[in-house]
Amino acid sequence: MKRGYADTPEGQIHYYTHGRGEPLLLLHETPRSARSFAPIMRLLGSRFRCFAVDTLGFGSSDPLPARAKMEDLARNMIHFLDTQGIRRAHVLGYHTGNKIAAAMAAGFADRVGKAVLIGMTHSLMISRKHRDAAIMNIVKKHMTAYRENPDGGHLVRAWAADYGSLAGIWWDPAVMTARKVSDVALRRQESRMIEMIQCRRSIKQIYAMNFGFDLAATLRRIKVPVLVVECCVPGEAHLGVQGPTLVKLLKRGELVTLKDAGFDATDARATDIARAASRFLLNGRSQGFEL
Repeated sequence: MKRGYADTPEGQIHYYTHGRGEPLLLLHETPRSARSFAPIMRLLGSRFRCFAVDTLGFGSSDPLPARAKMEDLARNMIHFLDTQGIRRAHVLGYHTGNKIAAAMAAGFADRVGKAVLIGMTHSLMISRKHRDAAIMNIVKKHMTAYRENPDGGHLVRAWAADYGSLAGIWWDPAVMTARKVSDVALRRQESRMIEMIQCRRSIKQIYAMNFGFDLAATLRRIKVPVLVVECCVPGEAHLGVQGPTLVKLLKRGELVTLKDAGFDATDARATDIARAASRFLLNGRSQGFEL
């Protein structure tokens, strides 16, 4: 797996590339980076030339432009493809990445072959009002605004809140209370810490961009084939499955449902995601699968 930097009009983009075949662009969730796609890239590298990018404001890429929208990040990814000499690529996005991927497919149909939109149920809700409410319940700790104080006290309070988020990752109960603590698990947590530190100044802005994005209207504009992968967990059962309704908005949509697939799906369910994506991208036969 190789790394590189690409100069785009919006800023410098850091990326990983692996494999050979048809180009496939992978767009990560918040607050992760391109590192999160390493397991999937290793699985897909035998059939696709994978590019996992740190989107602007994340990983080792340049900061998010002020007042950016999802459509601006989609355009930035087109500019990234230009730097690689790629005329058309498939695109796969998880959570925030699925919004950017959808915006790419809707706004630049001639540059996107097929799209794979992956997300937990809260990320795929059609109702913008209900989706924003569901996401806010998860990210509200990042959205707190402290009243400005001349002595900079508001900055200290924000700094302390960020430390609390970082400590939660460092001392993840699921890792620390496991029957056996492995070095692999600790290295994974270390990577998550680095990602969180790198993107801490972008989190509030990117979630505001999520809230301002009209997913339903964007999906209606997409003409290229789309695979929706809904990741379902018991804790979101009250939201109701969203995949079937979402697919109905698409002109050429298919659906795969992953049971018990949470925020760590790109790691824990890498094999299932790679299998479904490969089947769809190569021959379009993923519809109706449940894994």
